Amino acid sequence: MKNLSSLFLSISIFLFIVWGHPLSSESKSCNTYSESEKIEILLKRIGNFNGNFIRNGDSHNAKDAENHLRYKLNEAKNSFFAPDPKDWTAKLFIDKVASKSFLSGTPYKIRYPNGKEITSASWLYEELKKIETCL
Repeated sequence: MKNLSSLFLSISIFLFIVWGHPLSSESKSCNTYSESEKIEILLKRIGNFNGNFIRNGDSHNAKDAENHLRYKLNEAKNSFFAPDPKDWTAKLFIDKVASKSFLSGTPYKIRYPNGKEITSASWLYEELKKIETCL
């Protein structure tokens, strides 16, 4: 009986370590980012994208796109009509700054190296989802 109890205890400890221990692969540590950090991460992902950014029909490299959106964000945050800079969210950034031309209203696009194009809003919302789920 003592050997059976010891075996049961050993198996229980083993199962706890494999499936229930906080360091197991099932558990994941994840940072919670502020909205300004999410915006910064999105801007960096744009700047590191391996493809082009299409703005008003013209193709721009990723770094130029990042710089343009940083400029546009700064201008938007300083606008009389904009929310207070501390109230900006990543979604507001995507919707009001990074989705379309302020002047023409033409949606921005992302062009992958294989030629596939999607709207920048779709791409950015996918990236935001990854950030918020720690991918």
